[in-house]
Amino acid sequence: MMNSMTQKLLTCDVKPHIPTKTERSYRVVIVHPSAGVNWSGGTETFAIELSDHLSSYFEVELLAGAPCSSFYYPAGGIPRTKARHLLGNPLVNSVFRSFSTHPDIVIEHLSSFLPCAMRLLRKPADLIFPCNDYGGLAMAAFVRGLIGTPILFKADTGLTGDGKSLARSVRFRPNHLVVFSETMADFVDKQRPNQPVTIIPNGVNIDQFKPEGNQINLGLNKPIVLCVASLNRNDHKRVELAIRAIAKLPYGSLLICGDGPERAYFQALGEELLGANRFAIQTFPFNQMPEVYRCADAFTLPSIDEPFGQAYIQAMACGLPVVATDDDIRRYLIADSGILCDVTNLDAYAEAIAQVLSKDWKTKARQNAMRFSWDMVALSYRDLIMQMISQSRKD
Repeated sequence: MMNSMTQKLLTCDVKPHIPTKTERSYRVVIVHPSAGVNWSGGTETFAIELSDHLSSYFEVELLAGAPCSSFYYPAGGIPRTKARHLLGNPLVNSVFRSFSTHPDIVIEHLSSFLPCAMRLLRKPADLIFPCNDYGGLAMAAFVRGLIGTPILFKADTGLTGDGKSLARSVRFRPNHLVVFSETMADFVDKQRPNQPVTIIPNGVNIDQFKPEGNQINLGLNKPIVLCVASLNRNDHKRVELAIRAIAKLPYGSLLICGDGPERAYFQALGEELLGANRFAIQTFPFNQMPEVYRCADAFTLPSIDEPFGQAYIQAMACGLPVVATDDDIRRYLIADSGILCDVTNLDAYAEAIAQVLSKDWKTKARQNAMRFSWDMVALSYRDLIMQMISQSRKD
């Protein structure tokens, strides 16, 4: 059971609170040093989209790694994609890998800490919303300790890794925590019974991500299966399974949209098993992603686990069926808009891909994605932020 501090997502029949002109002057700072630099991560995309949707109600600033929004302000530091170049130095690599499996993210967190903190101290916000996991949360907690700015935090890691990351985040005591499910809320309740929690799913811009519109043409053989993921053999995405599953089919191509420290490995494997006409790895800025989804005929991401899975709902909004790992969160997200299977069984995985490619899923996938419209999600964040700012001013 959820504790009394837990709120649920506002539904469409709830009349939202409309901020006044005075409330619009409230300053909300969203933080993600990789936004605008790394385009293969869901949290970066979320930070950009949230900034845009909240700008109708608040004065918004996005501390990001590169210009990606009209609300952009440089976060400073070394974004994780650029940190990977530093890790090419054997000495730097050995030092950081001695205490972290993701040294590129650690470098980003450490190098952006002071620049972001100084910006928030020089130009205080009414609320800080860090979107780059524990690094941003630690920075926000530092600022809060000095000037009292409340922190809203979304638990993007979900219960992956048996909830270790979520438990770590709770120890920073954000003023309010957003989770994706009642299961996550119950987990938080056991870690910190008095932690205020609200359940809000991630959103998709259904006017931007839609079946109609321009398409990217990469010259790959049709049909095309798309996978959007970071390229790291040690993470949970398991992109290699997608390559090997497609290779079992006598037709079709795999387009991987993403980047990472082991891109060269995946490029070589894909070319070896599929050839240049059936395989490509590309990166695109976020505003081009709808065109990327539209060029495909199906979407797959065979990760071990996903706290939510933003790419799934973006793909479905563009009318694509999904093939993915069979677990609770993906049953909730994908519903009847694809096939869930044991992706470690390559024969079963390949057969599922073949099945989704054999019929038209466009209407069903689009309707399913409508459940996660940003219009509804943004209203929930707006009202939660207003509640937090009002409470902070009373305190």
